[in-house]
Amino acid sequence: MTIPATHAEIEELYLNTELKQCRSICLTACNSGEGTTTIAKALTERYLLAGYKTLLVDLNMFRPSLVPIDFDMPPENAESSAQLLQDQESDASSPKVFLGVSVPNDPKTRLRFKDPIQLRKQTECWLEDYDRIVFDTSPILNVNHNNIPAQVVANACDGTFLVVLSGVTMTNQVMEATQILSDATSVQLLGSVLNYRDQPSLASEICREIDRLSWLPNRLTNWMKTKVRNNRFLSQSI
Repeated sequence: MTIPATHAEIEELYLNTELKQCRSICLTACNSGEGTTTIAKALTERYLLAGYKTLLVDLNMFRPSLVPIDFDMPPENAESSAQLLQDQESDASSPKVFLGVSVPNDPKTRLRFKDPIQLRKQTECWLEDYDRIVFDTSPILNVNHNNIPAQVVANACDGTFLVVLSGVTMTNQVMEATQILSDATSVQLLGSVLNYRDQPSLASEICREIDRLSWLPNRLTNWMKTKVRNNRFLSQSI
């Protein structure tokens, strides 16, 4: 699943972080599969559209999404291109390319990132070269020895969003995750992001039916879908 960088909800996240003057953003969730990675990538693209040099850091050890790009280059060009390509990562599920950092496979680096002080220092170092940083983290409630705790990442960032899959994530899980983040020293929880993936709005269902009317002119169907999407009542989840 992908979300356009110009989506209204992504725009709200972008404006929220800008008004709070946040340069480093942490995206996390209670459980795996709630949409953290998708939203992190969309927010990264939104920053890029705004002209910010943005770094996407994949610290989701549970389900990594970025893979380093392997370029076959002649020897004479390899050295000059090494610096340019060292931060380029590709999205494992799409043809998109980001300036990013993939999950650390080195145990030493992983241990260093688990240290709140060391991760904060690394974030400050990245901010010397980048305008914005977006962190994709492991789920808060999926604890194991390999994960870099989401609260440690959140503690190193200016702001944090908690992604919640509507209709799936339980209230007590949200409360537990919120408490874990609140217990961290310097976490600024900007809010929660409700993912209605499994609860489509009535508007989206109507638009899907309109798309089946292939015999109608595109201009008319586009006008109809715009009217439906702008209706607040129809935008409520089913």
